[in-house]
Amino acid sequence: MPRRAHKKSRNGCLECKRRHVKCDENRPICSNCTASERICEYGTRWFYTTPAPRPGPPTAAPKSGLGLGRGPGSSPGAATSIESSSLSSASTEGGTSAGIGTGSDSRTGSENGIYTPSQAGLSDQPVNMLHVELFHNLYTKTYLTFDPGRFSPGLPGLFSYSITTPYLINEMLALSALHMSTLHPDKRDYYHYHAAQLQTHALAIFKDSNHQVTQETCVPLFLFASILGIHMLCDTLIYRENNNDFSTFLSRFTHYLRLHYGVRTILREAWFLLRAADSIVKPALDAGMTLYKFDGPLDPALQVLLDRITASKLGQDLTDLYRQAIESLQICTNVANAGDQRHAAVNGVVVWPILVQPEYGDALAARRPEALVILAHWAVLLWRYRETWLFGDSGAYILGSVVDLLGTEWEAWLRGPRRVIQDVHM
Repeated sequence: MPRRAHKKSRNGCLECKRRHVKCDENRPICSNCTASERICEYGTRWFYTTPAPRPGPPTAAPKSGLGLGRGPGSSPGAATSIESSSLSSASTEGGTSAGIGTGSDSRTGSENGIYTPSQAGLSDQPVNMLHVELFHNLYTKTYLTFDPGRFSPGLPGLFSYSITTPYLINEMLALSALHMSTLHPDKRDYYHYHAAQLQTHALAIFKDSNHQVTQETCVPLFLFASILGIHMLCDTLIYRENNNDFSTFLSRFTHYLRLHYGVRTILREAWFLLRAADSIVKPALDAGMTLYKFDGPLDPALQVLLDRITASKLGQDLTDLYRQAIESLQICTNVANAGDQRHAAVNGVVVWPILVQPEYGDALAARRPEALVILAHWAVLLWRYRETWLFGDSGAYILGSVVDLLGTEWEAWLRGPRRVIQDVHM
């Protein structure tokens, strides 16, 4: 029987291409990758080149992978592998979005190789003006989101780490591109595209780099893990595929939580070295140690929520899990209320997903009503800082969606958040 003709997709995601399965091209995460909890990437090809005065011809694109998150069949919180395929060629406005790399020896074919754009792009434009634009935005605007009072005197030193660590500078530029996509609505898709490409490139370089935590690598590893987590959270919150499909959003958010568990392992391994007397990030970490601790009591709305959960007799393990999530939310609320110039209030909002236990993500993925109600209470913090580019209207969106999903049966559980966010359309 002759093979049935079919239209071949040339714009599918890289993971579907690698697995040779049909991609529905849903962005930023296709249905196949959502269902299988894989990293979904739409990318351009970058190349290894041999160090030379002039760029040589392109060679085969590298395969990349990163041990983050959790895969199917593993235990909660366990690490899994993020697999990325060899990237296929694609065009975009303004040329390719190849990242920044460095090296002096191509013999290993890995971390010592140089990643460059195509030869034509380099010959036409020796300086990548997009990267210059992104670095300027990063230095003058993006970092102020987290340090509005310019409390961190070691900021120039932190940027010096990025210059000598290719995977870090690519991820920093990726975050800056994501920021610029919110600043320029007319070029939103353009900057969002390059944010995804730079992050893909950063992950590929990181995979081929030395992951051993030492005195020399702990700071760039810590910065990379932190910025990568913020990038993933922001992309999930503000780039919602379909505002009418809350189920898709929840799938993406729980996907982010699972990936971030792997990021947390990097932070734990580097923690003691980072708090050494001569660490450049020690002042910020010391401030965090003081701020991020639960000393009670709970705010009235959170206390009512905990009382309702306790009275529901869900079992000790689940009750303790929700208690930890609620107490973590109180910690972050306290940080946001403190107005401490050493620590931007938005940091408190960002940290909550890091503090919750892996099993909370599982409860959210299972659409357990109590887990959704806790998420709606976190949405209050997102709403308070809705003018921040990281969050946008995500707080109102999450609360309104949870209310619609749970219905009138859970109305009393959500009375506190609804009182705060009065302009949400219910």
